[in-house]
Amino acid sequence: MEVTRAMPVRTQHQGVAFRTVSVQTWFSTDEIEARPGVQQVLPLSIQNLGDSTESYTIVPAGLSASWTTVQRGNITLFGGSQDVVDVRVTPPQLSTTSAGPNVIAVRVIPQGAPDDAVVAEMVLMVHPFDDRRIVTLQPIQRARHRANYEFMVENHGNGLASCRLRLIDPSNRIDGSFDPPAVGVAPGAANLVRLKARAQRGLFRRSTRTLEFEVEAEQQGHEPAIASLALVQPPTIPLAVLGRVAAVAALVGAAIAAWFGVVRPEIRDAADLRVDERIAELAPADPDQVPTTTIAEDVPVETTPIEEGEPTFYRLAVDAPLTQTADSTLSIPETDEFDLTDVRVENSLNDAGIGTLLVNGEPYFQWSLSNIRGQLFEPNITPIRLQPGDNVTFAVRCDAVGAESSKSTCTTAINIRGLTRPVAD
Repeated sequence: MEVTRAMPVRTQHQGVAFRTVSVQTWFSTDEIEARPGVQQVLPLSIQNLGDSTESYTIVPAGLSASWTTVQRGNITLFGGSQDVVDVRVTPPQLSTTSAGPNVIAVRVIPQGAPDDAVVAEMVLMVHPFDDRRIVTLQPIQRARHRANYEFMVENHGNGLASCRLRLIDPSNRIDGSFDPPAVGVAPGAANLVRLKARAQRGLFRRSTRTLEFEVEAEQQGHEPAIASLALVQPPTIPLAVLGRVAAVAALVGAAIAAWFGVVRPEIRDAADLRVDERIAELAPADPDQVPTTTIAEDVPVETTPIEEGEPTFYRLAVDAPLTQTADSTLSIPETDEFDLTDVRVENSLNDAGIGTLLVNGEPYFQWSLSNIRGQLFEPNITPIRLQPGDNVTFAVRCDAVGAESSKSTCTTAINIRGLTRPVAD
């Protein structure tokens, strides 16, 4: 392209006249294509139209001046001669480099007549280029099954990016959904995308498992942008622990089965046998001759005359309200004396508390009902001689009612056995 300029000159004998410029310049072509980041060399022709030698300064001009460099910034031409200077143009590979036509301009300035400067221009067709990137904000997440990721889809190219998001996992162990599922990103801009990832549920993991996958921003006809992510799953229950738990459970089950199937029945059988033997020892030869008397609270025992030294049984029953104390008392008849030889405490409902046997107000025996399950024998004790009119009291303090009882009282009893003799007149 050739550019000339007419400049006005004022003289003494004439009005305003015009003269032609003394230099002209042009590029070898009017239009050329270029890719960002690739250098183009453009020949620029400069001709001295004057008769005298002139020096020229060559500088880039216009909006694309930062892309342009001149190989020789200063040249000198004889009158009527011309020269060719290489102009190097490199469109930067930046998002600010617009795709499409851009004007390249070079100014040629004569040093002797700066006002006679001329400008050569040409059109540079800049190609579009892609530079899409995914910048992950949380590349690694630690979770059992679900995790949320955030990443930026950036467009460093010079054209609009319209991308769809896709999760890539060849192992098919992880899936997810994107918010939003597609983005449009202008040159030099970025959009935030969230991913809700879900891993397949594994029942047991003996060690930490890392699931690696990729996210992709794709657009038809363009190279996709890809980033790598990872989900670290901690172990659940190690199989070794499960094996130990199963072994312990088997041992406990075997112990329980042995207790209920063998040990407990044997203990019960032995206890029943011992009770039967002891009852047989304590039972009189003729049961019809033995009075059986139930002693209510503060009610004296009524006995029928028996022969001297005959065995006699008394039973004192107590219903003690919860957290209170109650007792039952018997009095030895005025005509008899009584030797106490055997004691049996009954706690059939497994109540908790304290049972005390008192003779004339003095405690002789005391039991913790929590340690008595069913019955407790105190056989063959040192005989206690009770004189006519003496009192025998069974006192019970109720701390807790048995778990299997529907009553609100502790129901406990004591059985006393001994020998009764008439008092001599």
